[in-house]
Amino acid sequence: MPKLKLTLAPKLQQTLTPQQIQYLKLLQLPTLQLEQYVKQELEENPMLEEISDDLEQLSWTERVPEPDALVPSTEYDERSLPASGSPGEGEFEPAVLSSEADEQYSPDSDRETMFDYFAEHWRESDSPRRGDDDDDDGEPFIQRIRDVPTLEDELLEQVQFLNLTPAERILAEQIIGSLEHDGYLRRPLKEVVAEANERIAEAIFERAQRGEPTDGLTQVRLSDAERVLKHIQMLEPYGCGSRNLQECLIAQLRALPERNRHEELALRVLTDAFDDLAEKHYPDIAAKLKVGEDDLRHAVEVIRRLNPKPGYGEQSFGDAALTIVPDFIVERDEETGDLLVSLNDSLLPRLRLSVAYQQLRRQAQKSLNRETRQWLHRKQEDAKFLLAALQQRKVTMLKVMTAIVHLQRRFFEEGPSGLRPLIYKDVADATGLDISTVCRVVSGKYVQTDYGIFELRYFFSEALMTDDGEEVSTRVIKDLIRKLIEEEPKNNPLSDDRISKELKKRGYNVARRTVAKYREQMKIPIARLRRGL
Repeated sequence: MPKLKLTLAPKLQQTLTPQQIQYLKLLQLPTLQLEQYVKQELEENPMLEEISDDLEQLSWTERVPEPDALVPSTEYDERSLPASGSPGEGEFEPAVLSSEADEQYSPDSDRETMFDYFAEHWRESDSPRRGDDDDDDGEPFIQRIRDVPTLEDELLEQVQFLNLTPAERILAEQIIGSLEHDGYLRRPLKEVVAEANERIAEAIFERAQRGEPTDGLTQVRLSDAERVLKHIQMLEPYGCGSRNLQECLIAQLRALPERNRHEELALRVLTDAFDDLAEKHYPDIAAKLKVGEDDLRHAVEVIRRLNPKPGYGEQSFGDAALTIVPDFIVERDEETGDLLVSLNDSLLPRLRLSVAYQQLRRQAQKSLNRETRQWLHRKQEDAKFLLAALQQRKVTMLKVMTAIVHLQRRFFEEGPSGLRPLIYKDVADATGLDISTVCRVVSGKYVQTDYGIFELRYFFSEALMTDDGEEVSTRVIKDLIRKLIEEEPKNNPLSDDRISKELKKRGYNVARRTVAKYREQMKIPIARLRRGL
């Protein structure tokens, strides 16, 4: 039997400090999330304070070099860049703090205690400060934002006007609460009925305890749920509460107050020939319903105008609409024609160490206990690191974005047609950073250009060789495929093989299987499903 024993052995292992981990997280955060993070730190750390609007704002703009030269790495040495972007290489430089504020806020010697000074300091800062978020009346803009009701709120409000019993009203609330974000009901109706009956039993018990009548509170059946569900589908937006696409489209047509003959035909198509419509077997539909091709074309056009996901048309169940805030702005200098790369940090609060708490910490050596002094010291170190990390993040992000603009210069001068193949290693080699650092900067970031807002991932793609031996980005091929499909005859769409032949005529040797792969990546259906009347 083997014996167990303990041994000691030296070993070298590279680990990340908590500060390095925090910096890597800051580097990966987009602008909106970074703004929330900074504001949270501003609330939790009293050693941080926001710089007032009247102070000068730092500029973070870099000029893109000409194509024949890259920005020398020495230009970034003045900003204390680490030697590499990989974890563990390089240390953060301490934040440079100004003593100008100390001279301005030094307390008078005749105050009894140091807390008198801070009380007066805070009282003076209570006066409202003029900012961009305030109107002429001094009311902050955030207080005037309207509370946008969600889709669930809209449906529950309309339910109050339906002629339902108390039990059916509870059932309706249970159905609406079970809807998913797109407005569909994908839970089995039996489960919803069972949960509604539990709520009804609780309501009966509570009323009985209070001695109130229980009229209208009876157990509901599945047939009652089907009837209540039909009422919900007639609420705006029409079709919410449907269990499949066919039921959703039919509900929207039945909700119309007056239907013309094309809308009536569209209702017949959805009711009697939905499977053929999904496969776009238009001749079979025309023969089955005994209608002409022109009438069927108008009916299909009516169906196309319906909303397949009614829940997405409103603020659905507490989810706010996604807003893209570009992290970078690339614009052209009108005088010199050079491209300028700017970091869009206008939403971020400008921070500095709190003057009041610095003064408190200096005087705490004699007046406060050890635990309080340690707490102030810890908060000051955290604040210093955050300021240094934000500074380092700006430099690293600008360095990566400047390299991307340089390597994709044709795109920013000519548009998407000038996009060239690019991989993360190219940017890492141009900047001297680690590939993992480049990936963190690119992830979830957007740039505003003269041709629109693009995700940084858009500029990275594989290479495809043309007949002339020139490398072209696969995104250019995808754009050509999309353009060919948009211009194809609706009654005779292009197959993948025909698209491949059209690309070969233009000098791009793309196989049929590659065309099919790119088409699926762009979520474009096959030719048969693109056929129209």
